[in-house]
Amino acid sequence: MLNLLLRLIVLLLLPLAAGWGSVYAAGETTGTWEVEVLDGERYVKVDDLVKFYRFKPVKGRSGFLNYGAGNRVLSLRSGKQDIYINNYHFVLSFPIREQAERLYISATDVKKLIDPVLRPRFSPENANITTVILDAGHGGHDKGAVSSYAIEKDCNLAVALKVRDRLLKRGFKVVMTRDSDYFLTLQQRVAIANKYPNSLFVSIHHNSGGSHATGIETFTLAPHGTTSPFARTRRTEDLQGNNQDSENIALATAVHSRAIKATGAIDRGIQRARFSVLCTIRRPAILFEGGFVSSPTEGARISTDAYRNTLADCITQGICAYANLARGKRTVRRYTGSAPLNTGSGGRLINTRKR
Repeated sequence: MLNLLLRLIVLLLLPLAAGWGSVYAAGETTGTWEVEVLDGERYVKVDDLVKFYRFKPVKGRSGFLNYGAGNRVLSLRSGKQDIYINNYHFVLSFPIREQAERLYISATDVKKLIDPVLRPRFSPENANITTVILDAGHGGHDKGAVSSYAIEKDCNLAVALKVRDRLLKRGFKVVMTRDSDYFLTLQQRVAIANKYPNSLFVSIHHNSGGSHATGIETFTLAPHGTTSPFARTRRTEDLQGNNQDSENIALATAVHSRAIKATGAIDRGIQRARFSVLCTIRRPAILFEGGFVSSPTEGARISTDAYRNTLADCITQGICAYANLARGKRTVRRYTGSAPLNTGSGGRLINTRKR
């Protein structure tokens, strides 16, 4: 029965380039993690990370160091925050560091990003998703991004309504923060989401930038103690996270990967931010940016019903995959220990050194 369940989960997640689903049958190893403090942040050796997941050097992205096993591939490079998992783009909270010819990755990124993507885990309170909160960004006098091709508030609502209809057909309860053209504050949107147990939150937006800017990006809340280019403050001492880091990144991965694959858009990455609709929410939550209305090519596509249907399909499929995974995957208790690194299995801190 267990083997059958594992096979079903793998089939469910095949849209992730066959990478995410392979995690469950993969062996895990135990080992030690030697933690070093570099400029105030705890780091672990990339060698230890590779050993933990039983990865080996593999062929992959040009200019990156690539490690993998089976259908899983992790690509990274020194001095950069950009990494790729199964060829999908993620942005770390801290750059990869190099010391004495060894590469180091922050313990925060291992615990809050790498491990939740490779081995999604869910707390008991987030294991049974029955309700989806859809937030069509902007509205009313707040038009959002505006160009000659499209007005963001209208695009957001059009996609959100399509997602609503698809989710209702799949048996979900759906709550819209707005279902027509009116204004809500960011905290009103959060308050609506926080009313509903067994739910997740997806805020739908479109982007604006220079005429050459294109692509899709997805945001989750930056983990506790980290900063972000999209932060309300650059201080780290009071930067709060929330209790859904693993769920947030799993939901983002499920939605973002499908959108990139289906649209062929530039992959701008799954990134961390401190947007107001993410900061105080008590549900697994993402903010999805479906493309640039300011782009002559992408803006024209965004205004079409066909492209909006594609985005709605991707968002819906990602939500369903996440919800099914949460129901079928084992849950874990929240880690509350004091060790700077805890991946949920095996790893053991043996030493901490400062440099």
